[in-house]
Amino acid sequence: MTFTEISEIAGLRLSELISSPTLEAVCSCLGISNEGNASQIFEIIKQEISKNTGVKYFAEATIAKKADPVGTAIRRLKNGFKTGGMSIDMKNPPIWSELNNLTRNIRYKMHSWVMLDTLLSADEKSKDNQFLDYAVNIAHDWIKNFILQQKKDEFAWYDMAVGQRATKLPYMLFRLVQTKASIETIFHFILACEVHIVELSQKQRIATHSNHGLFQIAGLIALVRSLPWLKISKESHSVAIEVMKEMLDEHFSNDGLHKEHSPEYHLFMINHLSSFLQSGWLEEIPELVELVSKVEDASHWMQTPKLEVISLGDSKNSLSSLERWHAMSSKLKIGLKVFPEGGLAIENIDSQKGKSQLVFSAQFHSRQHKHADDLTFLYNLNGQPLIVDTGTFTYQYDLPERIYCESTKAHNTIEIDGLNYSRFRQDSFGSCIQFVEKIGSCTIFRGEVKHNTLISSFIPNNKIKNTDKIICDISHRRTIVHFPNRFLAIIDHIESPEPHDYIQWNHFAPNLSIRKYTNRKIGIHNSKEESICIVLTNDSKGTPLDTIEVTGQSQPHLQGWFSHDGRELIPNPTLGFSTFGENKTFVTVFDFKMQNTGDPYIRTGSNGNYERFALTQDGSKVDIKLRNIVNKGVSIEAEIDGTEFSKLIET
Repeated sequence: MTFTEISEIAGLRLSELISSPTLEAVCSCLGISNEGNASQIFEIIKQEISKNTGVKYFAEATIAKKADPVGTAIRRLKNGFKTGGMSIDMKNPPIWSELNNLTRNIRYKMHSWVMLDTLLSADEKSKDNQFLDYAVNIAHDWIKNFILQQKKDEFAWYDMAVGQRATKLPYMLFRLVQTKASIETIFHFILACEVHIVELSQKQRIATHSNHGLFQIAGLIALVRSLPWLKISKESHSVAIEVMKEMLDEHFSNDGLHKEHSPEYHLFMINHLSSFLQSGWLEEIPELVELVSKVEDASHWMQTPKLEVISLGDSKNSLSSLERWHAMSSKLKIGLKVFPEGGLAIENIDSQKGKSQLVFSAQFHSRQHKHADDLTFLYNLNGQPLIVDTGTFTYQYDLPERIYCESTKAHNTIEIDGLNYSRFRQDSFGSCIQFVEKIGSCTIFRGEVKHNTLISSFIPNNKIKNTDKIICDISHRRTIVHFPNRFLAIIDHIESPEPHDYIQWNHFAPNLSIRKYTNRKIGIHNSKEESICIVLTNDSKGTPLDTIEVTGQSQPHLQGWFSHDGRELIPNPTLGFSTFGENKTFVTVFDFKMQNTGDPYIRTGSNGNYERFALTQDGSKVDIKLRNIVNKGVSIEAEIDGTEFSKLIET
């Protein structure tokens, strides 16, 4: 259904002045007879609104839980709303036609009225009408342009923007009646509510595959529950509840992880779900309470030792605000947390030297915010980033910088033949974590993924077609052995009937530097020239891999770049270890002890079903044997600093 058709359904053949067609449209919305004048109908509206004293502002998911909305609103009125590197005037409506020259993200934000969020929150807290007046001024101008005059802009009816506007409309309408605004303005806002309900009630228009759909349904529920006196509200209420239940099941794993591959979006959604829960609009969905509890518990693990948001997928490296995110904590959770269905594992260690963190991502649930990063990992050592994610850059998918940030070569995993891992929906595997198990002082992580398709690393993700597929038959198993304050071992086992070029990429924090000692030993140093760790590599024949050292490379392609704030790339040191063949097994060890460490030992056998890793450090030895047992799981035999362990893990 087109917007013109929606407008016709809503009765919006209007002028900007109060007229007979306007009265007819409003009466149609209300389901009442058009036998009075505007003033009489206005009295009916006031009576209906007065019956619903529970209308309140549904704050956006980005509203800080502890922030001072009044103070923030005053500052933004003075200095503008900062977004995407520019400042938006909040005292005057924008010239909407000039938005076409701005980025997609800014255009979406303007049409979703994100800049009104602080004003409306400040109004609810202070009831200082100046905040409401500025918000209404912008919103009413938008209504005149895109509803009454039906001007065109691709982002005016962008799915998520419609949903976010819809959460703001009922509160503004309620306050307009309270403050005795003009009849014309109130009627225009009623009709805007009607149009948004019609738009959001069309199930085929709901983006059920992404978080955008949740925002659409949030907007619909906000309207129909706040404005039950609109005739269409009764018809749309059941649609909203039905779709909401379906989407909650689809978008979150049973272990509480949001399935869009991004800790930032996970935190974004728990903010949103918490606002839902507090609204009182969703008594019909009691399972929401249980879900919010799971998602909130998961959220407590989405932080680095610096209390920043973990950067995976479309999560920015610069996000750091305890107040911005509802579930962020002022203290890092210590221990091991595994999301076996979600496909994420996090281990946080506290020691005298500081807090360390290992993040292992093995998830592909959909294309939403997914990078080509299967089996990637991140590592913070003693409170400081060591192995990092490249980041997001912007959402302009055809920019070379964005294409690079999404690519396999920009992540801490194996690049095959210079190509990207597939992000076709049919290649999604959900979670590929086989197990995560503590054995003595070590924690062993294992995941395995089957690659049947590879894609060029230079095609924007949103333009990939089936004809771009490169068919392959490659199995990649990654085993990680973590011994806190001693070492981190990354073991890659790859099987293929055909030979391929493999590069294991490792991206270091921008403040670090690489110093090659020998073919077998590479040092990582901080800005003070202090040694952080030694990197060691070996294949199953005891041969070190070929080393690629890159920092800030532009030609023949981008490599060794880090996106800090979503707007620029800065150089960061990057190590690649390359090899060629069919079935290959190799190990990279990050040696934190750096004292009398021998060469790492890695062997496989029984067609890859047996794997042995050993490392000696200053006379202490770790020797781990992993064996796949058909129909049973994985057996682990280990000797760690003289103590023997034996365990069978069901997988």
